[in-house]
Amino acid sequence: MTCTCELKSFLGKGPQFANLTDADIAAQAMVFCLGGFDTISNAMSVGSYELAVNKEIQNKLRSEIVETHRLNGGKVTYDSLLKMKYMDKVISEILRKWPPAGVVDRVATKPYTIEPVNADEKPVHLKLGDLFWIPMFGFHRDPKNFENPTKFDPERFSDENKGNIKPYTYVPFGAGPRN
Repeated sequence: MTCTCELKSFLGKGPQFANLTDADIAAQAMVFCLGGFDTISNAMSVGSYELAVNKEIQNKLRSEIVETHRLNGGKVTYDSLLKMKYMDKVISEILRKWPPAGVVDRVATKPYTIEPVNADEKPVHLKLGDLFWIPMFGFHRDPKNFENPTKFDPERFSDENKGNIKPYTYVPFGAGPRN
């Protein structure tokens, strides 16, 4: 309880925090730990792996980093990072091939029926309030959505190609108003 009291003190006394229970604070702390630490460390691990096995991509990215560093007098700034177009493509491809969350859960906001794709399947009926999972990993690895989906290819996210990505097929963190 001491930790949650300290956190309440840190957050402040404003009305937006008045109804936070110790359970609310503990739940949010768990989200920070699981949703913030694991996802970042996993992305860094698989990103390091992809760069290690794709030397040409590693070399191109390294060249961009060295040049950006040189142009900024040896400083790394937020603005200089925003100008690193190849870095952005590499990060996007890491998140496509290895999404931080393999699935995300959502709650149905209205009744909905998912019609069967094949004749031998049955429809899936969702009622208001039903919890369901969206398979991000499956979307990102489906050859209908991404050609040669197991290949690490940052050029999928070039200005010329990113317009070809079907809506809601690249959703490493999910989609919607809370993402």
